[in-house]
Amino acid sequence: MEKGNLEKLIDFVIELSKLNENSWFKEDLRRKLLVNNSSELSSTQLDEIYEHCVYKIINEHAQRFYSDFKLFAVKEKLIQDFIRMERFRRDDNFEDFCLAAYQQIELMISTLIISTEFSNYFRENKDLPAVLKYDYAKGEFIRRGNQTIGKLIFQTSDQSKINIQITAPVQGWFFIHKYRAILYYYYFNKELRTNSDLFDRIYEIGNFLYQGRNLNHRGAAQSQYQQNIIDDLIPNQHKYYFKFLGFLEDFITTINKHL
Repeated sequence: MEKGNLEKLIDFVIELSKLNENSWFKEDLRRKLLVNNSSELSSTQLDEIYEHCVYKIINEHAQRFYSDFKLFAVKEKLIQDFIRMERFRRDDNFEDFCLAAYQQIELMISTLIISTEFSNYFRENKDLPAVLKYDYAKGEFIRRGNQTIGKLIFQTSDQSKINIQITAPVQGWFFIHKYRAILYYYYFNKELRTNSDLFDRIYEIGNFLYQGRNLNHRGAAQSQYQQNIIDDLIPNQHKYYFKFLGFLEDFITTINKHL
């Protein structure tokens, strides 16, 4: 380990040890240093101390990330998945990173869709235009256009298919349809203004994460569309680590505002 990094590590450890709530850390560190009554530290010991510090940082980041999250029943599980996700990122384990990030989105979605108010909204408003457009004569946004809420969520213009899916239990919908419904209802607060372009862009990032999660489930035949996404993900993992982290933060923060 380079001297500069070691000096930064020492400064960081000292700062951590000064905090009252970290008295356990200071004591644990002291015990680890007193090996064979020697004042010299081996490379292995330094690595252990470094990992100890890093884990603490990740844990604190996870706690703060979800500190104001309103779905209290699942907050602790989300925190643990966040910690797993960050540790996988440190290990450059892209497949498991995608899985842990996806599991946070999936848990939020599966928790939110059980609301009767949520499912009733889509059944009652499936034929309503999904987009609000500005009416200059009235000076306000009004729902207008051929793209209904049903078409937007289920990605089809076939009304019979929409009717079949909309009447089925929401828990039985494909993940992609549940995800689109949550985006519309909670992220956009049931309002798409002017067009669906932003909705489509945010949906696409989440769908890429979903396909990244599927890298853990090899064996099933991939459609050409899915294969195209995977062919983009694999050589660009270094970019998607940050893209998916940004998506996760934006998704959770925005939905939390509308809960």
